[in-house]
Amino acid sequence: MSIPKIHLSMPLAIVALAVWLALTMGGRWLESAGPGGIGLSWALAALFALALLLASDRRRAAGLCAPPLKTLWLVWPPLLYALLMLLLAWAGGWPQPRVLLIVACNAALVAISEELMFRAILLQGMLDRYAVWPAVLMSSALFGLAHTANGLATGDVSGALWQAVAATLQGVGYAAIRLRTRSVWPMVLVHGLWDYALVTATLPNPAEDGVSILPYIALLAVLPLCLYGVYLLRPSQRAAMSQLQL
Repeated sequence: MSIPKIHLSMPLAIVALAVWLALTMGGRWLESAGPGGIGLSWALAALFALALLLASDRRRAAGLCAPPLKTLWLVWPPLLYALLMLLLAWAGGWPQPRVLLIVACNAALVAISEELMFRAILLQGMLDRYAVWPAVLMSSALFGLAHTANGLATGDVSGALWQAVAATLQGVGYAAIRLRTRSVWPMVLVHGLWDYALVTATLPNPAEDGVSILPYIALLAVLPLCLYGVYLLRPSQRAAMSQLQL
């Protein structure tokens, strides 16, 4: 007897986002009581998102599959851009190897967790009810809203707002590449490398008085990525994607 699959609708995606936020925020609160290190809350949130996708009836449509080889060229511009940012971040010297390893592990966990939640579950849930651009904009806005918690946790309200705007613009580019490649995994790679570059760029210049320069760097960095996403979702390509979804 086969187990019925869960339909990945917009209401379900919103509920899943609430659970995902509870796991990430609650996990961070528990981690704050112990020594710093690998963010286990992100691993827990990623496992939750993956389990929901595996149980859904639209896991392939949501991007839980390997991308077609002919679409991989679309990933090279943002990937090379992220690599360039990483080289610039390390131009003034390398942080300690242990710090680099911890940042790399956390960047990978964050990338997997956020991409599965926002570009797989939430975006597909939005596409179940709306056209491409409304779905992309709404999922990207929620992606930005979720990032306000990072700034608010430090008391930097202004930084939180800047980070929300940067994450929203970033979400547009990420969603466009996810839709064009029909897979979430290329964006996991780009997202992880991007976060790794941004975080390591700020390690030699830590924030003072709880104010981080990371949101401002991120806002300037994501503008080209957002424009690339707009180009990828131009009208001719949206029409082609609509035919694929039929």
